[in-house]
Amino acid sequence: MARQVRPAPDIPDMEVLRQIGGGAYGEIWMARSVTDTLRAVKVVYRDDFDDEKTFEREFEGILKYEPLASGHPGLVDVLHVGRGRNGEEQFYYYVMELGDDVERGSHILPADYEPRTLRSDMLRGERKPLDVDFCAKAGAQLAGALAHLHENGVAHRDMKPANVIFVKGEACLADIGLVAARDQRTFVGTEGFVPPEGPGSAGADVYALGKVLYEMATGKDRLDFPELPDEPIEKKNSKRWLLLNRVICETCDPRLNKRRYTEARELEKILSLLARSKRVRRKQPPVGLLVTASVVLFALMGLFFNTKKSLVIKPGLVEEVLPTISFVTVTSTPEGAEVYDSDGIFLGPTPFGPKEYPIGTELAFELRYPGHEVEKISAVLNQPDEILVVNLSRYPPEPGLEWRDFLGQRYFPEPFGHLSAYLISPTEFRRSPVSNENEWKSIEVRENGVSRRAVFVTEAAGRDYAAWLAGESEVDGVKKEKFRFSAAFEDGSLYEGVTEEMIQSELKPFRLRVDPILPGRLFLATDPAGAFVYMNDTYIGTTPLEGIDVPAGKVKFRAELDSFEDFVVEIEVAEGDALDLGTHVLEPSEGMPWQVLDWKNSIGMEFIELNDKLLAACWETRVSDFRKFTKDSGRKAPLAPEFLQTKRHPVVNVTREDAIAFCEWLTEQERAMGRIRDSHEYRLPTDQEWSQMAGVDVEPGTTPRERASLDRVGFPWGDDFPPVGKLANIAGQEGSALTDEDQMVPDYNDGYSRTSPVGQFPPNALGLHDLGGNVREWVSDYYTTEEAGFGTTRGGAWEDYAEEHLRTGSRRLVVETGEGYGFRVVLAKLDRVEENEEE
Repeated sequence: MARQVRPAPDIPDMEVLRQIGGGAYGEIWMARSVTDTLRAVKVVYRDDFDDEKTFEREFEGILKYEPLASGHPGLVDVLHVGRGRNGEEQFYYYVMELGDDVERGSHILPADYEPRTLRSDMLRGERKPLDVDFCAKAGAQLAGALAHLHENGVAHRDMKPANVIFVKGEACLADIGLVAARDQRTFVGTEGFVPPEGPGSAGADVYALGKVLYEMATGKDRLDFPELPDEPIEKKNSKRWLLLNRVICETCDPRLNKRRYTEARELEKILSLLARSKRVRRKQPPVGLLVTASVVLFALMGLFFNTKKSLVIKPGLVEEVLPTISFVTVTSTPEGAEVYDSDGIFLGPTPFGPKEYPIGTELAFELRYPGHEVEKISAVLNQPDEILVVNLSRYPPEPGLEWRDFLGQRYFPEPFGHLSAYLISPTEFRRSPVSNENEWKSIEVRENGVSRRAVFVTEAAGRDYAAWLAGESEVDGVKKEKFRFSAAFEDGSLYEGVTEEMIQSELKPFRLRVDPILPGRLFLATDPAGAFVYMNDTYIGTTPLEGIDVPAGKVKFRAELDSFEDFVVEIEVAEGDALDLGTHVLEPSEGMPWQVLDWKNSIGMEFIELNDKLLAACWETRVSDFRKFTKDSGRKAPLAPEFLQTKRHPVVNVTREDAIAFCEWLTEQERAMGRIRDSHEYRLPTDQEWSQMAGVDVEPGTTPRERASLDRVGFPWGDDFPPVGKLANIAGQEGSALTDEDQMVPDYNDGYSRTSPVGQFPPNALGLHDLGGNVREWVSDYYTTEEAGFGTTRGGAWEDYAEEHLRTGSRRLVVETGEGYGFRVVLAKLDRVEENEEE
């Protein structure tokens, strides 16, 4: 049916401005409400349907949708539904939130408004794959919206990129006129998004969303499914992209019985997990500035993405496409902070803006709020909307400065400490758990010429209030060990309006005092010097210590130094004390690591010292060692090899995770036994530490793959290949009865066709056995990056015969374990981290 050209509809209480969209199922108009708010109005005409029944069915759909709309952020909110006439034509309409502008986001200019949809995102991105995080987050939002519809008995029926709009930066389902009862099989939808079994069901909506995700993640058309992108995915995102692609394939399989995700709620859960799966550790930003690239991601993720893509533009088109103005908004917690520019000129209180600045401007603001740290923020404007969110940090009471607590109560400075400016009022007092009406009364008094209400309380209630306020203030850095909160009671007769009966009662008005607690000062030396000192089990430095702050109260100090007995003392520290513990002579001791040259642990592992922070096991972990671990921990034992081993043979078939779990178990066991200190831990050697064990000190590169070398160094036993003499358990002629000739080292026989007991072959110059053979040894490094997930082993095994696998510089990328894989442990000293005295 040819679509008619119709005049603007007459919508009650709305000024209809211009048409901004349309299709087979109606027209969408921009309108202004009586409250001067821009809205979208969809108008659906009866004449566009073949019969009355179909028209009424669609109207029923919107009536079902209206009460559901506000129940999920991924659904466009319908604000009003009505019917009308345009001449002789019937229509119904519904008023919705207006979506973001494709260029300006939430800042709308009616004259050139163009709605931002998922389709416009893809076109502006030149049909290239969208960011994985964006796909996962938007997909989870849309899947949740579908689930909300499905759980209320309706389906969407036309899920596609053009029907996904953005409202305040969030992806929302649009074209809701197609919503109908689930399993209503009238054919609607768009080719490629409709599953082979047909439209109308909840499962069909999920299938269509999967195809939408396919277009987002690959940049290709849904009809190309399951082809991969034309360009490779960035390496840093490849693993997460593969996970997303797997979810898409398991959602869009043309065979219904092969689909894993047929329920929207299931798809929402897996996409939400994927959206949260990124694990990148960064330094904590300043507490005051909670901005990622100066953008609030939850509100502007799509705009940020579009701006990045708009930079990839052919010469000559830049002026037509790139925005020239940025709308800047500054807000803060708490609101009302004063905003100053870089010249110190007051601009206004927060929330400040939106204000227009040219793209490319470098902005610098300073925010001030009483009782809070001054926060400085800056931003280079590179996108249409910049929203700067600042969480102002309340500073602790400082001498000579006015202070406010988290309730907003003002405190004036005194020669020592701070006193609240006013008597405590019922408003503040009711915030605390103290609510017994017999312990306080609200009385109107005149204070400093102003009438206000104050609480009169018992001494116990006043103390409880002070204790509560002290606890609540800890999150603002007002630590209990540094500040004392107390109730300062006053004589009620000093105030007008207080009855004689109240004056004679036990109830008194009070203010709050906040006084600094002066710390003690510690002076401690040891002979010999260099002992690690712990205060209440927290490391504070090495001896000699001079003038270290110590909180008042009972404090335990421990000084430890390898080869010496610990010095432990517990002292009651008075406020402001100078605590001089003098010089303590440490007593020699034996029995712990680094105290004897050849140390043996509780399960008989022998260690040699590599340096002052690292001991290495002389041989590989044995069957008997690992058996103790599995028996004690309950962890499943590794698969037994197809050959016999004694308890002195190296354990095999262990994974990297098995080896790490063994180290953690052994650390916990021996710390509890007092065999090692809390500052010692068992672990796998790093890739570089293993090289040092084999006599190689310096290797270029940052990962095992980059450091791998087949010609830079020789073999753990020397430069000869094959070894001259029985120097390593590798695949020699001893296995001729079991192995093909071309899989053996020629002219070499070590006497062991499979693994050998540990320590059977000569050690290297450092005293370490079997680095060149017996089993390959796990190291802690991933082969390339943790994201790639491939482990690394070093050294040869009883089954290795290739020269390139046996060289010291060789690294093996490991996908799964086997009978040639074992491990060796090291014992390391942990680095101490000194307390930050400002915290």
